[in-house]
Amino acid sequence: MSNMRCTRDTRLSTAERRVFADHLAQQGLADNVWDLFGEWIERSTTEVAFFYLKVHAGAELLGLGMFVQIKPFDLRASYGALRRAGALNRIGALLSRLSGHCVVVSFRNLITSNHTRPFFFREPEIEDAAMEVMLTYLKADSTADMVTIVDTASHRARYQDAGFGQYPSSSEAWFDVTRYQHVSEYLATHKSLRRNLKRRKNRIAVEVRNDVLSAEELKQVAACVACSVQHSLVANPCQRFFEENIFATEVYRSNKHVHILVRVDGTIAGFHTFQISGSSMGGVLGGFNRELSRNNYVYERVIVTSLDHAIQNRLRRVHYSLVDNHTKLRLVDLREPCGLYFYSSSPVNRAVFKRTFQYTDVHALWQLENQGT
Repeated sequence: MSNMRCTRDTRLSTAERRVFADHLAQQGLADNVWDLFGEWIERSTTEVAFFYLKVHAGAELLGLGMFVQIKPFDLRASYGALRRAGALNRIGALLSRLSGHCVVVSFRNLITSNHTRPFFFREPEIEDAAMEVMLTYLKADSTADMVTIVDTASHRARYQDAGFGQYPSSSEAWFDVTRYQHVSEYLATHKSLRRNLKRRKNRIAVEVRNDVLSAEELKQVAACVACSVQHSLVANPCQRFFEENIFATEVYRSNKHVHILVRVDGTIAGFHTFQISGSSMGGVLGGFNRELSRNNYVYERVIVTSLDHAIQNRLRRVHYSLVDNHTKLRLVDLREPCGLYFYSSSPVNRAVFKRTFQYTDVHALWQLENQGT
């Protein structure tokens, strides 16, 4: 449709949500898939601003994309070497302040709780045209120095046609729950895992909760997150904002999410929070206390328990975000290939990104996945 236009907005009305009801039904999702992003918009700041891109033809809403704008962008969010080295860390912070780059980002994790791509369409037939309009809008946005989108590799031709550079990314990890009638069927294919889960059962308790966590539980969960952030291979592009706000959202202030808690000697050693939307169970946040989880197979217990919960509740999929560790790579059944798509109108930015991509966190995760298979 040649009359399509794209606009930026921070509101999504109930009537606009209904436009994408068929899209959600095709994906096996429910209307609550919008909830977390709506909270992020309400909590947006001048530095971290979440927004929708809406594609219209006349008065008709045809497509929707979800994005976050970060300014100034902290270079250390993309380069682990800058975060881990004292002198380089300070240099990275200085360069970030001096450059003041504005970066627009889109990815599944904190945008759609890993359920689906952050793009929605009234009907499948207009997807290509609507995506082209959104990407053209982003390229023409003079306020954005760079645009970075992590998306499934099956859509790479669309980005290439729009002039975006393509770079490797690790895959999205997920379970096809319909393969199993009982979790024992999964464990039968992972015999060493089954043996390990039997160890230290007198010290370890696993709990599935869908209510509000207590203040002490939130404190222990936050400690797990802090430990994971410290040791993680990858950082959220708006990590500080995320940490400052996630525990004030309805994710942890309501009974709308499922929390899998693993306790060692009574203390939470690891956890993962999921949102159930339709027949999908998507990971929102997880964390692990390394001192308590070491040799206790805490992450493994979370994965098995999440699959068991999905089987018991007759769900179809469990989504764990990008492959970012060897345990996830080894234990989660299926992977959906992804790519990182980058655009900047500045030849300098494009050249710098191309030359330094091999040092980024995303490249490190891609290497981890490919070396581990």
